[in-house]
Amino acid sequence: MERVQKNSAYLNAMSTTGTRTRVRDVNPQSGMCPICVSDCPFICEIALSTFRANEALYPETRYFGESTASSLKDYGLDWSHFNLLARLRGAEGIAPDPDVAIFPNVNVESKIGKTKVKFPLAMGAFGSTDVARRYWDGLAVGAALAGCILIIGENVCGVDPKSEFKNGRVVRSPEMERRVKKFKEFWDGKYGDIVVQVNVEDTRFGVYEYAVSKLEVDTVEIKWGQGAKAIGGEIRVRDLQRAIELKKRGYVVLPDPENPTVQQAFKDGIIDGFERHSRVGMPTEKSLVEFVEEIRDLGAKSVTLKTGAYRPADVA
Repeated sequence: MERVQKNSAYLNAMSTTGTRTRVRDVNPQSGMCPICVSDCPFICEIALSTFRANEALYPETRYFGESTASSLKDYGLDWSHFNLLARLRGAEGIAPDPDVAIFPNVNVESKIGKTKVKFPLAMGAFGSTDVARRYWDGLAVGAALAGCILIIGENVCGVDPKSEFKNGRVVRSPEMERRVKKFKEFWDGKYGDIVVQVNVEDTRFGVYEYAVSKLEVDTVEIKWGQGAKAIGGEIRVRDLQRAIELKKRGYVVLPDPENPTVQQAFKDGIIDGFERHSRVGMPTEKSLVEFVEEIRDLGAKSVTLKTGAYRPADVA
């Protein structure tokens, strides 16, 4: 009985988590059935959260690494409500001649910051997720040939099991090397760019220094939060030893993989994985200016900034 409604009622039964309600005429705010019975044959979001707590925040976990996601939220406005109206007389950017102003002659070259692009698009950021790792070649080759900007997201070095560290700083990451090299293999060196993003953990690992000095990356993006939410990135880890390794590298891993009770619960199948969380940046004006200067002193040509859903007063 899936249904999408304009209010919050749909949040109690979603295809993304496989939840359902017993009846269709649910409460318009909570999504609860008007009569919630003890012998209900269905699992709704409220019931799921009582059994699995914060696991109910996730889409169906069996698709992790094999899927991406959209949203059920209805904003009341979408692109179908807009019409693009062309001009009848004259032209801009091309000669007003029917034999010249044809589709193959369209030029959409532009600049994003200091970077020239054939097409005004910055793709990213694709970080340490399995989806990004598996489909990186297509992203890198496509972005390079199209002359766009491609951003390597957070935690790539920190999550790479083959990364090498010295005194807490990364000195080699085969996965980061692979991503940068694949883009540059098809890049003309003129249009577009490969950007490396750094969050709190990446900064502590010295990823920006490694990327600029060793991999000759020209642009570093400082990350303060996710694009749609002011939190850090997250992945699911299904191997106990891997979860312990990530915790020892400095990540927040939940539940604690070094806790004997948690380890036993994982072995018994009570929990099927761990959450690796990233921290949220909390910069000051002084620390930001000094960090940007440090990155530029290493040889970076550009420094960009990614903010979360913060108040304008905080990022102005």
